[in-house]
Amino acid sequence: MTGSNMSPDLLYGLDLAAIALFAISYYRNCYRRGYRIDFWHAELFLLSVFPNMIMLPFARSELNIIVLGRDLDAVIAAVPTVFLITLLGYFAILLGGKFWRLRAGLGFHKTIAQVLDIVPRCSMMLMSSRTVLAFQAAIGLILQLLILSLYFSANGFAFDLRAYTFENPTLRPVALIISNYSIVIASHCLARYMDTKERILLMCTLALTCGLVFFGARGNLAAIYMSVLLCYFVQRRNQISLLRMAAVTGAIVVVGFYLASLRAGSYSMAGFFGTFIDMVFYGNTFSDLRDFAWVYSAWDHVFWGGKTYLAAVLSFVPRFASHFRDTWALGAMTAATAGFDPEVHPGLRPGIFGEGFFNFGLPGAIAVGLMLGIVLRRVDLEVKHALSSAQPSMMQAFSSTMLLGVASTFAVTAGFSGLYTLAAIYLFSWFCVSMQRFLHPRRMIREIVE
Repeated sequence: MTGSNMSPDLLYGLDLAAIALFAISYYRNCYRRGYRIDFWHAELFLLSVFPNMIMLPFARSELNIIVLGRDLDAVIAAVPTVFLITLLGYFAILLGGKFWRLRAGLGFHKTIAQVLDIVPRCSMMLMSSRTVLAFQAAIGLILQLLILSLYFSANGFAFDLRAYTFENPTLRPVALIISNYSIVIASHCLARYMDTKERILLMCTLALTCGLVFFGARGNLAAIYMSVLLCYFVQRRNQISLLRMAAVTGAIVVVGFYLASLRAGSYSMAGFFGTFIDMVFYGNTFSDLRDFAWVYSAWDHVFWGGKTYLAAVLSFVPRFASHFRDTWALGAMTAATAGFDPEVHPGLRPGIFGEGFFNFGLPGAIAVGLMLGIVLRRVDLEVKHALSSAQPSMMQAFSSTMLLGVASTFAVTAGFSGLYTLAAIYLFSWFCVSMQRFLHPRRMIREIVE
Protein backbone atom coordinates (compact mmCIF):
# COMPACT_ATOMS: atom_id res chain seq x y z
CA MET A 1 0.00 0.00 0.00
CA THR A 2 1.35 3.42 -0.92
CA GLY A 3 -0.05 6.91 -0.61
CA SER A 4 3.04 8.83 -1.67
CA ASN A 5 1.31 10.04 -4.86
CA MET A 6 -1.96 10.89 -3.18
CA SER A 7 -3.03 14.50 -3.50
CA PRO A 8 -3.30 16.50 -0.26
CA ASP A 9 -6.97 17.24 -1.01
CA LEU A 10 -7.83 13.55 -1.19
CA LEU A 11 -5.74 12.78 1.89
CA TYR A 12 -7.42 15.42 4.03
CA GLY A 13 -10.79 14.54 2.54
CA LEU A 14 -10.43 10.97 3.77
CA ASP A 15 -9.27 12.29 7.12
CA LEU A 16 -12.25 14.61 7.55
CA ALA A 17 -14.66 11.86 6.44
CA ALA A 18 -13.27 9.46 9.06
CA ILE A 19 -13.49 12.13 11.78
CA ALA A 20 -17.05 12.93 10.71
CA LEU A 21 -18.03 9.24 10.91
CA PHE A 22 -16.60 9.10 14.44
CA ALA A 23 -18.51 12.26 15.44
CA ILE A 24 -21.78 10.89 14.03
CA SER A 25 -21.26 7.59 15.84
CA TYR A 26 -20.58 9.43 19.10
CA TYR A 27 -23.72 11.54 18.74
CA ARG A 28 -26.02 8.67 17.79
CA ASN A 29 -24.64 5.85 19.93
CA CYS A 30 -23.37 7.71 22.98
CA TYR A 31 -24.74 11.23 23.43
CA ARG A 32 -28.30 10.46 22.30
CA ARG A 33 -28.37 7.42 24.58
CA GLY A 34 -27.75 9.47 27.70
CA TYR A 35 -23.98 9.19 28.01
CA ARG A 36 -21.57 12.06 27.73
CA ILE A 37 -18.80 9.55 27.21
CA ASP A 38 -18.40 5.79 27.02
CA PHE A 39 -15.45 3.45 26.77
CA TRP A 40 -15.99 2.65 23.12
CA HIS A 41 -15.76 6.22 21.87
CA ALA A 42 -13.23 7.39 24.47
CA GLU A 43 -10.76 4.64 23.59
CA LEU A 44 -11.38 5.02 19.85
CA PHE A 45 -10.52 8.69 20.23
CA LEU A 46 -7.41 8.08 22.33
CA LEU A 47 -6.11 5.11 20.36
CA SER A 48 -6.74 6.24 16.80
CA VAL A 49 -8.79 9.37 16.12
CA PHE A 50 -6.60 11.87 17.96
CA PRO A 51 -3.08 10.47 17.36
CA ASN A 52 -3.71 9.59 13.70
CA MET A 53 -6.57 11.65 12.25
CA ILE A 54 -6.50 14.92 14.17
CA MET A 55 -2.70 14.92 14.24
CA LEU A 56 -2.38 14.30 10.47
CA PRO A 57 -1.76 17.95 9.44
CA PHE A 58 0.74 18.38 12.27
CA ALA A 59 2.58 15.19 11.32
CA ARG A 60 3.04 16.64 7.80
CA SER A 61 4.15 20.07 9.04
CA GLU A 62 7.68 21.30 8.40
CA LEU A 63 7.81 22.44 12.03
CA ASN A 64 8.72 18.82 12.80
CA ILE A 65 12.22 19.64 11.61
CA ILE A 66 13.06 20.38 15.25
CA VAL A 67 12.68 16.66 15.95
CA LEU A 68 13.25 15.07 12.55
CA GLY A 69 16.18 17.12 11.29
CA ARG A 70 17.50 15.82 7.97
CA ASP A 71 14.85 13.05 7.90
CA LEU A 72 12.04 15.61 7.53
CA ASP A 73 11.38 15.24 3.80
CA ALA A 74 11.43 11.44 3.84
CA VAL A 75 9.09 11.28 6.83
CA ILE A 76 6.60 13.75 5.37
CA ALA A 77 6.58 11.73 2.13
CA ALA A 78 5.77 8.56 4.13
CA VAL A 79 2.92 10.10 6.18
CA PRO A 80 0.16 9.48 3.56
CA THR A 81 1.07 5.79 3.33
CA VAL A 82 1.10 5.16 7.06
CA PHE A 83 -2.09 7.20 7.42
CA LEU A 84 -3.85 4.81 5.04
CA ILE A 85 -2.54 1.88 7.07
CA THR A 86 -3.87 3.36 10.31
CA LEU A 87 -7.17 4.19 8.64
CA LEU A 88 -7.53 0.56 7.57
CA GLY A 89 -6.73 -0.52 11.12
CA TYR A 90 -9.32 1.92 12.46
CA PHE A 91 -12.04 0.42 10.28
CA ALA A 92 -10.91 -3.03 11.44
CA ILE A 93 -11.60 -1.90 15.02
CA LEU A 94 -15.09 -0.81 13.99
CA LEU A 95 -15.66 -4.16 12.28
CA GLY A 96 -14.45 -6.06 15.34
CA GLY A 97 -16.85 -4.10 17.52
CA LYS A 98 -19.78 -4.89 15.23
CA PHE A 99 -18.72 -8.51 15.09
CA TRP A 100 -18.73 -8.88 18.88
CA ARG A 101 -21.92 -6.94 19.49
CA LEU A 102 -23.92 -8.85 16.88
CA ARG A 103 -22.81 -12.26 18.05
CA ALA A 104 -22.15 -11.87 21.77
CA GLY A 105 -25.79 -12.47 22.70
CA LEU A 106 -26.01 -15.62 20.54
CA GLY A 107 -23.44 -17.63 22.44
CA PHE A 108 -20.68 -16.89 19.93
CA HIS A 109 -17.48 -18.60 20.91
CA LYS A 110 -18.50 -19.25 24.49
CA THR A 111 -15.03 -20.58 25.20
CA ILE A 112 -13.45 -17.30 24.09
CA ALA A 113 -15.86 -15.36 26.31
CA GLN A 114 -14.82 -17.52 29.26
CA VAL A 115 -11.15 -16.86 28.51
CA LEU A 116 -11.83 -13.13 28.37
CA ASP A 117 -13.43 -13.38 31.83
CA ILE A 118 -10.21 -14.62 33.45
CA VAL A 119 -8.60 -11.20 33.84
CA PRO A 120 -11.68 -9.41 35.30
CA ARG A 121 -12.27 -12.27 37.73
CA CYS A 122 -8.68 -12.11 38.93
CA SER A 123 -8.95 -8.35 39.44
CA MET A 124 -12.16 -8.81 41.44
CA MET A 125 -10.34 -11.36 43.59
CA LEU A 126 -7.52 -8.86 44.19
CA MET A 127 -10.01 -6.17 45.24
CA SER A 128 -11.97 -8.52 47.50
CA SER A 129 -9.71 -7.74 50.45
CA ARG A 130 -8.76 -4.32 51.76
CA THR A 131 -6.02 -5.89 53.87
CA VAL A 132 -4.37 -7.63 50.92
CA LEU A 133 -4.46 -4.44 48.83
CA ALA A 134 -2.96 -2.35 51.63
CA PHE A 135 -0.30 -5.00 52.28
CA GLN A 136 0.75 -5.04 48.63
CA ALA A 137 0.72 -1.24 48.48
CA ALA A 138 3.18 -1.28 51.39
CA ILE A 139 5.39 -3.69 49.44
CA GLY A 140 5.23 -1.37 46.41
CA LEU A 141 6.21 1.65 48.51
CA ILE A 142 9.18 -0.19 50.04
CA LEU A 143 10.40 -1.23 46.59
CA GLN A 144 9.99 2.33 45.31
CA LEU A 145 11.95 3.74 48.23
CA LEU A 146 14.78 1.27 47.70
CA ILE A 147 15.33 2.02 44.02
CA LEU A 148 14.74 5.77 44.42
CA SER A 149 17.28 5.87 47.25
CA LEU A 150 19.82 4.30 44.92
CA TYR A 151 18.86 6.76 42.16
CA PHE A 152 19.05 9.86 44.39
CA SER A 153 22.37 8.79 45.89
CA ALA A 154 23.86 8.55 42.40
CA ASN A 155 22.17 11.48 40.64
CA GLY A 156 20.81 13.71 43.35
CA PHE A 157 17.18 14.78 43.55
CA ALA A 158 15.75 14.37 40.04
CA PHE A 159 12.71 13.15 38.13
CA ASP A 160 14.12 10.77 35.52
CA LEU A 161 14.84 7.33 36.93
CA ARG A 162 14.12 6.00 33.44
CA ALA A 163 17.19 7.74 31.99
CA TYR A 164 19.32 6.47 34.87
CA THR A 165 18.30 2.87 34.16
CA PHE A 166 19.33 3.28 30.51
CA GLU A 167 22.78 4.23 31.77
CA ASN A 168 22.66 1.23 34.12
CA PRO A 169 20.85 -1.50 32.14
CA THR A 170 21.00 -4.07 34.94
CA LEU A 171 18.59 -1.87 36.90
CA ARG A 172 16.16 -1.41 34.00
CA PRO A 173 14.13 -4.62 34.54
CA VAL A 174 14.04 -3.98 38.28
CA ALA A 175 12.63 -0.48 37.81
CA LEU A 176 10.14 -1.80 35.25
CA ILE A 177 8.84 -4.48 37.60
CA ILE A 178 8.48 -1.97 40.44
CA SER A 179 6.63 0.55 38.27
CA ASN A 180 4.29 -2.11 36.84
CA TYR A 181 3.63 -3.49 40.31
CA SER A 182 2.89 -0.02 41.68
CA ILE A 183 0.52 0.83 38.81
CA VAL A 184 -1.54 -2.33 39.19
CA ILE A 185 -1.87 -2.08 42.96
CA ALA A 186 -2.55 1.67 42.99
CA SER A 187 -5.27 1.45 40.33
CA HIS A 188 -7.00 -1.43 42.13
CA CYS A 189 -6.81 0.48 45.42
CA LEU A 190 -8.45 3.47 43.76
CA ALA A 191 -11.21 1.37 42.17
CA ARG A 192 -12.11 -0.23 45.50
CA TYR A 193 -11.97 3.14 47.23
CA MET A 194 -14.55 4.51 44.78
CA ASP A 195 -17.00 1.86 46.00
CA THR A 196 -16.10 1.56 49.69
CA LYS A 197 -14.58 4.97 50.56
CA GLU A 198 -11.91 3.26 52.64
CA ARG A 199 -9.42 6.07 53.24
CA ILE A 200 -6.44 3.78 53.67
CA LEU A 201 -6.80 2.74 50.03
CA LEU A 202 -6.90 6.35 48.84
CA MET A 203 -3.74 7.03 50.86
CA CYS A 204 -2.10 3.98 49.26
CA THR A 205 -3.02 5.24 45.79
CA LEU A 206 -1.63 8.72 46.42
CA ALA A 207 1.55 7.41 48.04
CA LEU A 208 2.31 5.08 45.14
CA THR A 209 1.55 7.91 42.72
CA CYS A 210 4.03 10.22 44.43
CA GLY A 211 6.74 7.60 44.12
CA LEU A 212 6.05 7.05 40.42
CA VAL A 213 6.45 10.77 39.71
CA PHE A 214 10.22 10.27 39.98
CA PHE A 215 10.29 7.34 37.57
CA GLY A 216 10.19 9.66 34.54
CA ALA A 217 7.31 8.04 32.63
CA ARG A 218 4.07 10.02 32.55
CA GLY A 219 2.24 7.01 31.18
CA ASN A 220 2.67 5.35 34.58
CA LEU A 221 0.57 8.03 36.25
CA ALA A 222 -2.08 7.99 33.54
CA ALA A 223 -2.34 4.20 33.82
CA ILE A 224 -3.38 4.51 37.49
CA TYR A 225 -6.22 6.97 37.00
CA MET A 226 -7.43 6.84 33.40
CA SER A 227 -9.69 3.77 33.53
CA VAL A 228 -11.24 4.71 36.87
CA LEU A 229 -11.84 8.27 35.64
CA LEU A 230 -13.54 7.02 32.47
CA CYS A 231 -15.69 4.64 34.54
CA TYR A 232 -16.68 7.58 36.74
CA PHE A 233 -17.73 9.61 33.69
CA VAL A 234 -19.77 6.66 32.39
CA GLN A 235 -21.44 6.28 35.77
CA ARG A 236 -22.41 9.95 35.82
CA ARG A 237 -23.99 9.57 32.35
CA ASN A 238 -25.55 12.94 31.41
CA GLN A 239 -25.02 14.46 34.86
CA ILE A 240 -21.61 15.74 33.86
CA SER A 241 -21.01 18.27 31.10
CA LEU A 242 -18.71 17.91 28.15
CA LEU A 243 -17.12 21.22 29.17
CA ARG A 244 -16.24 19.85 32.60
CA MET A 245 -14.79 16.68 31.11
CA ALA A 246 -12.75 18.79 28.69
CA ALA A 247 -11.47 20.91 31.59
CA VAL A 248 -10.44 17.83 33.58
CA THR A 249 -8.72 16.34 30.53
CA GLY A 250 -6.94 19.62 29.81
CA ALA A 251 -5.69 19.84 33.38
CA ILE A 252 -4.34 16.29 33.17
CA VAL A 253 -2.53 17.09 29.92
CA VAL A 254 -0.96 20.24 31.37
CA VAL A 255 0.25 18.40 34.48
CA GLY A 256 1.62 15.59 32.33
CA PHE A 257 3.61 17.94 30.13
CA TYR A 258 4.91 19.88 33.11
CA LEU A 259 6.23 16.63 34.54
CA ALA A 260 8.13 16.22 31.28
CA SER A 261 9.67 19.65 31.86
CA LEU A 262 10.66 18.63 35.37
CA ARG A 263 12.24 15.48 33.97
CA ALA A 264 14.33 17.66 31.65
CA GLY A 265 15.41 19.81 34.59
CA SER A 266 13.30 22.86 33.66
CA TYR A 267 11.22 24.24 36.53
CA SER A 268 10.13 27.56 35.01
CA MET A 269 6.34 27.84 34.58
CA ALA A 270 6.72 30.75 32.16
CA GLY A 271 9.09 28.79 29.97
CA PHE A 272 6.80 25.76 30.14
CA PHE A 273 3.70 27.61 28.93
CA GLY A 274 5.76 29.35 26.28
CA THR A 275 6.54 26.00 24.65
CA PHE A 276 3.37 24.12 25.60
CA ILE A 277 1.72 24.21 22.15
CA ASP A 278 4.88 23.02 20.44
CA MET A 279 5.22 20.14 22.91
CA VAL A 280 1.62 19.03 22.32
CA PHE A 281 1.64 19.06 18.52
CA TYR A 282 5.32 18.57 17.67
CA GLY A 283 6.73 16.79 20.69
CA ASN A 284 7.03 13.08 21.42
CA THR A 285 3.79 12.50 23.30
CA PHE A 286 1.14 12.42 20.56
CA SER A 287 3.58 11.50 17.82
CA ASP A 288 2.25 8.07 16.80
CA LEU A 289 1.60 8.96 13.16
CA ARG A 290 4.84 10.88 12.72
CA ASP A 291 6.90 8.15 14.42
CA PHE A 292 5.19 5.45 12.33
CA ALA A 293 6.18 7.41 9.22
CA TRP A 294 9.69 7.94 10.59
CA VAL A 295 10.28 4.21 10.99
CA TYR A 296 8.52 3.44 7.69
CA SER A 297 10.67 5.93 5.77
CA ALA A 298 13.87 4.14 6.86
CA TRP A 299 12.46 0.59 6.77
CA ASP A 300 13.94 -1.82 4.22
CA HIS A 301 10.47 -3.28 3.42
CA VAL A 302 11.44 -6.69 4.76
CA PHE A 303 8.74 -7.79 7.21
CA TRP A 304 9.93 -8.70 10.67
CA GLY A 305 7.96 -11.95 10.66
CA GLY A 306 6.78 -11.86 14.26
CA LYS A 307 10.24 -11.46 15.79
CA THR A 308 9.22 -8.47 17.94
CA TYR A 309 6.33 -10.52 19.30
CA LEU A 310 8.66 -13.41 20.12
CA ALA A 311 11.03 -10.97 21.80
CA ALA A 312 8.06 -9.74 23.84
CA VAL A 313 7.12 -13.27 24.91
CA LEU A 314 10.73 -13.65 26.10
CA SER A 315 10.58 -10.38 28.04
CA PHE A 316 11.07 -12.25 31.32
CA VAL A 317 14.71 -12.32 30.13
CA PRO A 318 16.37 -8.88 30.50
CA ARG A 319 17.57 -7.29 27.26
CA PHE A 320 21.16 -7.08 28.48
CA ALA A 321 21.13 -10.88 28.92
CA SER A 322 19.62 -11.75 25.54
CA HIS A 323 21.10 -10.79 22.17
CA PHE A 324 17.81 -11.70 20.48
CA ARG A 325 15.77 -9.41 22.72
CA ASP A 326 18.36 -6.67 22.54
CA THR A 327 18.03 -6.79 18.76
CA TRP A 328 14.33 -7.54 18.19
CA ALA A 329 12.50 -5.86 21.07
CA LEU A 330 10.08 -3.29 19.63
CA GLY A 331 11.88 -0.32 21.17
CA ALA A 332 15.25 -1.55 19.90
CA MET A 333 13.93 -2.22 16.38
CA THR A 334 12.18 1.13 15.96
CA ALA A 335 15.19 3.01 17.31
CA ALA A 336 17.70 1.12 15.17
CA THR A 337 15.58 1.38 12.02
CA ALA A 338 15.28 5.15 12.42
CA GLY A 339 19.04 5.44 12.95
CA PHE A 340 19.27 5.76 16.75
CA ASP A 341 21.39 3.80 19.18
CA PRO A 342 18.96 1.40 20.93
CA GLU A 343 21.28 1.28 23.93
CA VAL A 344 20.45 4.88 24.80
CA HIS A 345 17.21 5.54 22.88
CA PRO A 346 13.97 3.94 24.17
CA GLY A 347 12.52 3.65 20.66
CA LEU A 348 9.80 5.35 18.65
CA ARG A 349 6.06 4.82 18.97
CA PRO A 350 4.48 3.66 15.69
CA GLY A 351 0.97 3.61 17.15
CA ILE A 352 -1.26 0.63 17.74
CA PHE A 353 -1.05 -0.65 14.16
CA GLY A 354 2.64 -0.10 13.45
CA GLU A 355 4.06 -3.25 15.04
CA GLY A 356 1.45 -5.49 13.42
CA PHE A 357 2.20 -3.94 10.02
CA PHE A 358 5.98 -4.15 10.24
CA ASN A 359 5.74 -7.82 11.21
CA PHE A 360 3.00 -9.08 8.89
CA GLY A 361 1.96 -6.24 6.57
CA LEU A 362 -1.66 -5.20 6.15
CA PRO A 363 -3.03 -8.51 7.55
CA GLY A 364 -1.14 -7.74 10.76
CA ALA A 365 -2.65 -4.27 11.09
CA ILE A 366 -6.13 -5.64 10.37
CA ALA A 367 -5.72 -8.47 12.89
CA VAL A 368 -4.70 -5.97 15.59
CA GLY A 369 -7.72 -3.82 14.76
CA LEU A 370 -10.16 -6.74 14.89
CA MET A 371 -8.75 -7.92 18.23
CA LEU A 372 -8.96 -4.45 19.77
CA GLY A 373 -12.48 -3.93 18.40
CA ILE A 374 -13.77 -7.18 19.88
CA VAL A 375 -12.20 -6.53 23.28
CA LEU A 376 -13.13 -2.84 23.37
CA ARG A 377 -16.78 -3.53 22.57
CA ARG A 378 -16.89 -6.23 25.22
CA VAL A 379 -15.37 -3.87 27.80
CA ASP A 380 -17.77 -1.08 26.82
CA LEU A 381 -20.82 -3.30 27.32
CA GLU A 382 -19.53 -4.74 30.60
CA VAL A 383 -18.71 -1.30 32.04
CA LYS A 384 -22.15 0.05 31.20
CA HIS A 385 -23.81 -3.03 32.67
CA ALA A 386 -21.79 -2.82 35.90
CA LEU A 387 -22.50 0.89 36.42
CA SER A 388 -26.19 0.91 35.44
CA SER A 389 -27.32 -2.12 37.47
CA ALA A 390 -29.41 -1.89 40.62
CA GLN A 391 -26.19 -1.93 42.66
CA PRO A 392 -23.56 -0.08 40.59
CA SER A 393 -20.05 -1.41 41.12
CA MET A 394 -16.96 0.57 40.22
CA MET A 395 -14.86 -2.48 41.06
CA GLN A 396 -16.78 -4.63 38.57
CA ALA A 397 -16.51 -1.96 35.89
CA PHE A 398 -12.81 -1.38 36.48
CA SER A 399 -12.02 -5.09 36.48
CA SER A 400 -13.45 -5.29 32.94
CA THR A 401 -11.17 -2.49 31.76
CA MET A 402 -8.09 -4.51 32.76
CA LEU A 403 -8.82 -6.74 29.77
CA LEU A 404 -8.36 -3.77 27.44
CA GLY A 405 -4.96 -3.10 28.97
CA VAL A 406 -3.96 -6.70 28.27
CA ALA A 407 -5.19 -6.48 24.67
CA SER A 408 -3.32 -3.20 24.12
CA THR A 409 -0.12 -4.87 25.30
CA PHE A 410 -0.55 -7.55 22.64
CA ALA A 411 -1.07 -4.80 20.05
CA VAL A 412 2.04 -2.86 21.14
CA THR A 413 4.45 -5.20 22.88
CA ALA A 414 6.80 -2.57 24.33
CA GLY A 415 5.26 -3.16 27.77
CA PHE A 416 4.72 -6.91 27.45
CA SER A 417 6.74 -7.70 30.56
CA GLY A 418 3.94 -6.01 32.48
CA LEU A 419 1.75 -9.03 31.72
CA TYR A 420 4.15 -11.25 33.64
CA THR A 421 4.08 -8.82 36.53
CA LEU A 422 0.27 -8.78 36.40
CA ALA A 423 0.13 -12.59 36.42
CA ALA A 424 2.52 -12.68 39.39
CA ILE A 425 0.38 -10.14 41.25
CA TYR A 426 -2.75 -12.20 40.63
CA LEU A 427 -1.01 -15.38 41.82
CA PHE A 428 0.44 -13.72 44.93
CA SER A 429 -2.92 -12.10 45.69
CA TRP A 430 -4.68 -15.45 45.37
CA PHE A 431 -2.22 -16.89 47.90
CA CYS A 432 -2.72 -13.97 50.30
CA VAL A 433 -6.51 -14.04 50.02
CA SER A 434 -6.54 -17.82 50.53
CA MET A 435 -4.37 -17.50 53.63
CA GLN A 436 -6.58 -14.72 54.96
CA ARG A 437 -9.69 -16.81 54.43
CA PHE A 438 -8.04 -19.73 56.23
CA LEU A 439 -6.64 -17.76 59.17
CA HIS A 440 -9.32 -15.08 59.58
CA PRO A 441 -12.52 -16.21 57.84
CA ARG A 442 -14.78 -13.84 59.75
CA ARG A 443 -12.64 -10.80 58.98
CA MET A 444 -12.58 -11.75 55.31
CA ILE A 445 -16.35 -12.09 55.18
CA ARG A 446 -16.74 -8.71 56.93
CA GLU A 447 -14.46 -6.99 54.40
CA ILE A 448 -16.41 -8.44 51.47
CA VAL A 449 -19.76 -7.45 52.98
CA GLU A 450 -18.59 -3.95 53.81
